[in-house]
Order: sequence, then C-alpha cells, then structure tokens
Amino acid sequence: MKIPRQSARSQRSGLSKLPVMAALTVAMGASVAVMPMSAATAAPTGVEGAESTASTASAAGLPTAVASGYKLTFSDEFNGPLDTSKWGYQYGCFDPGQRSQAQYTDSPDNVSVRDGYLNLTARYSPTKTNKSDGTQIPRTCKSGNTTYDAPFTSGMITTKYAAPASGFYAEARIKLPSARSSWSSFWATGTDEKLGGWPGNGEIDVFESKGYDPTYLMSNVHSPRASNPKKTEQHQGMMYGDTATSQSEFHTYGVLKSADAIEFYFDGQLTHRVKMSDIKGPNPFVDPENNFTLKLNQMVGGNYLTNAKDWSDKTYVDATKFADDYKGTGVDGAAGSTMYVDYVRVYEPKTQADQADQPAQPVDPTPVPSPEQPSQPEQPAQPVPAPENPVTPAPEQPAPSPTPAPAPEPTQPAQPAPVKPSPAKPQPAQPQPAQPSPAPSQPAPAPAQPQPEQNQQAEQAQSDQQQSAQPDQPQKPKPQKPRPDRLANTGMTSWYRPVVVMWRSFCGWITSWWFW
Repeated sequence: MKIPRQSARSQRSGLSKLPVMAALTVAMGASVAVMPMSAATAAPTGVEGAESTASTASAAGLPTAVASGYKLTFSDEFNGPLDTSKWGYQYGCFDPGQRSQAQYTDSPDNVSVRDGYLNLTARYSPTKTNKSDGTQIPRTCKSGNTTYDAPFTSGMITTKYAAPASGFYAEARIKLPSARSSWSSFWATGTDEKLGGWPGNGEIDVFESKGYDPTYLMSNVHSPRASNPKKTEQHQGMMYGDTATSQSEFHTYGVLKSADAIEFYFDGQLTHRVKMSDIKGPNPFVDPENNFTLKLNQMVGGNYLTNAKDWSDKTYVDATKFADDYKGTGVDGAAGSTMYVDYVRVYEPKTQADQADQPAQPVDPTPVPSPEQPSQPEQPAQPVPAPENPVTPAPEQPAPSPTPAPAPEPTQPAQPAPVKPSPAKPQPAQPQPAQPSPAPSQPAPAPAQPQPEQNQQAEQAQSDQQQSAQPDQPQKPKPQKPRPDRLANTGMTSWYRPVVVMWRSFCGWITSWWFW
C-alpha cells in the first residue's frame, strides 16, 4: 500500500514549527538544569572541604572521634581584652640555650587583642629602661656564663587551665608571621612537679615554624631519654597539606592525646602520630596526674632556625640581620611580625552522664520523621492486598486511609461488623478478618511493598531532616568563626522535584502530540 505523500506546504508548515519546538525543548532543559544547580550551589562550602577532609566533619573539621565523643571544656574566641582569668604572661628571656634573641613582655605592643584576634607581635627594641636610674641599657640574655644581645621583644601566654592527663583534643586557628627569623609555636607542657621538670614532665609541640619557610611546620614530643633522663627523646613529624599558605591564611593546628597515642592534625587531617609504645624512656604522657597547660608564643632568632636541609646554613639564626622585618609601626605596619590567633579550644572525653544526656537530644530529630507520615497516606493507595477485599473493603478502605498507626485498633472493631455478611460467602471472607487481625502486622509489610518509591521518599525525607537537624548544631559559636561542633552540610533540598516532573510531563505531551 502506498503511503500518501505530504504536500510541500504541509512539510513547510511542519518545519516552521520546529524552531518553536526546539525553543520549548531548550527552555525546558535549561529550566530543569538550573533548578538542581541552585540546590547544588547551596552546599559548595561543605563539599569543597569534604574532598580534603574525608575523615572529618568539615574543611577545618574536628577529628571524627572528637566530634562524636568529646565535649568543649575550654575556649577563648578573643572577642575582647585578653582574659587574664584564662591566660598568664611569660616574662624575660626564654630558652637562652638556643640563643633566642627576644624578651617576653606584657606590653600591648607585644600582646594585644584586636578585631577578634590575639596578636603576638615581635618588635625590634634593642634597649630598655634601667629601673635603678632610668637610663637606657641594651637588652641582653644570659646562657650559662655567656651574656649576649637580645634586641627584640615579643609575646608569650600560657593557659591557667590544664588539659587532663586522661586525654584531650586541643586546637588553635592561626595565621603565622612572615618575618624571616620568627620561630612561632603552639605547644603544651606537663604540670606534675614530681616528674622533675623538663623533659621529665613532657612537652608536646603541636607545631613549630620557621618564618623564612612557610611550609616548615614540625610536630614533636619530648620525653626523658632512656640512657640519660636529663636529655630529651624526640619523635618528630612534619605537617603537610596547604602549608605554603600558613603565613597568608588561617589554618587549624590540633593535637589529640589519648591513652594509646598522641596525634597531630593540620586543618583536621592527621599528619603525625606517636604511639605510647614508641617512647622508650620514662613516659610522662601516661602519668595520670600529669595534666598539660597550653602555650602560644613567637620567638625571634635561635639555633632552631638552622636550615633543616643544610645544617651548615645558619643564615636566619641571628635575627639582627633581618631587624627591618620587625621595625614596623602600628597595627598594619607590624603585620609581618605578628602571629594572629583566632581561637583556642580544648575538648575532653564525654562522661557517662554526658553520653546519657546526648541521646535524649537526638531523639527529638528522630521523631521528626513526621514528614514520613505524609508519605504514608500514599501507602494506603498501594496496599495490593486490597484487591482481596473487592466488595466489602470499599467501606473498610476509607477506614485504613486515616490509619497510620492508631487506626488498626479501630479497624478491629469494624471487622466484627463485616461478620454480618456471615452468609456462606462471607465465610470465605472470614479468613480475611483473620488477615485484618495481622493487619497490624501488615503496616510492617506495607512499607516493604512500596520500597521502590518509599526508598526515594525516605531518602528525600532523611536529606530534609539532615538539613533541618544540621542548622541546630552550629549554634554555639559566633558565625564568622569555624564552629566548635561544626559539621558539613551534605543535605539536598527536593523542592524542585515536582516542577521537574511537571516539565517532563509537559515535554512528553508535546513530543507525543508532535509525532502523532
């Protein structure tokens, strides 16, 4: 049979509609593409960090064990003048055995809090006032019988709080100075005097830096050497990650002390681990009474600044050759010689009471699956067992429709009513009343039947619940700073789903109409 050939005019009229159809298709595709993009762009801040911090909660997140099993017990966000109930000052020369060249003071020129940041600023100040006669004398330090020039001032503070020997996680968010002979650090020392002082009481260096090399961030622990307890046994490890920006951006530096090990973290990532079994000499880190105080400081000059790649290179040991790096005036002028600290936070393991209280709170988000209940009214539309009750269930179906959970009980009294059709035919229906009695069990299988659709709805409900639950957690700290209990926002919104379905239906209708 011949198929009648269309006229040229009909072909042209059909072709004239193609641009319109193309435009509609492109518009629908673009609108559908835009909607999921808007949802995706709502979480880029958490997604970007998730790639580099898989084991943590966010880009600068807490270690997983800390986020789940620890509580915040000490913090300073530096939102006002330095809180001297939390911190004490260090004075004078420090570690002259390393030939450090700075004297610590409590002057606002060296220790201050501005714009929500602690400023530890090193300055070139070669002379000081003689208290006896008011004259200016050179600043010096003494190591043994040797006196040497120390023409710099700087700042160092120590917590009056002591982290428990049983275990803790300490973290600080810091931007390091770029002055070339700066030696900055965040560290902790033991407090048990029975251990005989350093190194007997132990030292934990979360990091030590070298101003001339922003990538150099070394973690370390000090303990008495087995052969000579007056000397130190060390276990060093380098931090890695985006260390090149340590002087231009803020990063988090953390240490987790547990019964088994001491772990060091850079931006939430584990970079170095020292097992307790690795320490061969006397181990001050297992002493149950040896708590730890935290310290922040910026040293200037000293043997530590020797080039680790070439130990004969001592270019930056003598900071006087780079005095110009420390001569800045004012807040902005001294930025290169300032160590900025955003916050210091300490977490301790939760007690049984804390863990007993915490599950009570998550119980609230769990009942919130009320959004699942609106999805359940869709379930009664699917109960395939309904065809077993073709005639009589017609009155019974309206009853199960309002029955999410409590309704099965009223249905049982309603079922003795169907006993009225006790004639011979209702008797086969009596096995059905036997089924309604397990009907309370059917709500359990009922969710099993609509698994393909309910799984999608459950996933959406769970994702919505995650979004609604997550904003509740980040309430503790102020917004502009990373939150102590920060968690990544991995939820997705489903508001655009009905619109997508409508567009697809419309597109399918247009396409079918066109081909028809």
